[in-house]
Amino acid sequence: MLATSLIQSVALGESFMRSFTLAVLLIGFCVTTSECEAQITVPRILSAKQDRVSTLREQLINRLRATREEQRAYVSFVVEQVRLGRLDRSLVVALERYALRRNSGYPFPFFERALKYEALKRGVALPPVQQFATTRASTRATP
Repeated sequence: MLATSLIQSVALGESFMRSFTLAVLLIGFCVTTSECEAQITVPRILSAKQDRVSTLREQLINRLRATREEQRAYVSFVVEQVRLGRLDRSLVVALERYALRRNSGYPFPFFERALKYEALKRGVALPPVQQFATTRASTRATP
C-alpha cells in the first residue's frame, strides 16, 4: 500500500512538472514577444452585469482577423454605415461568412472586395482600406 501511494505521488509529481514546465514556457513566450493575445479586441465592461453578446464591430474584427489599425478603422466605418442604415446588417454578416468560407486563415481581403462590390450595387461607395491608413508614428517598439 505504501509502495502504491509512493508510485502515485511520483506520477502526480511528473504530471505536475509537465504542466508546470508548459506553463513556464507559455509565460516565457508571452513575456519575450511583444503581443500575446487570443482575442483581438479588448472585452468591454459596461456594467456589473456581463453582456455575453459581442457587438458587430467586435465580431467582424475577431472573425475577419483585422489586425492592422487601418483594417480596424475600415471595420468601424462599415459598422457606422450599418448604424446609419446605408448597409444592411444581414448583408455585412453574410459577406463575413462568405469571406470565412473563401479563406478562413485570412478572410479580410475577401470581405473587403465582396462588400465593396455589393455596396456599389446598392448605391453605397466604400473607400479602400488603404484610405484608413494612419500617418502617425507606430506605437510598436522596433527591434
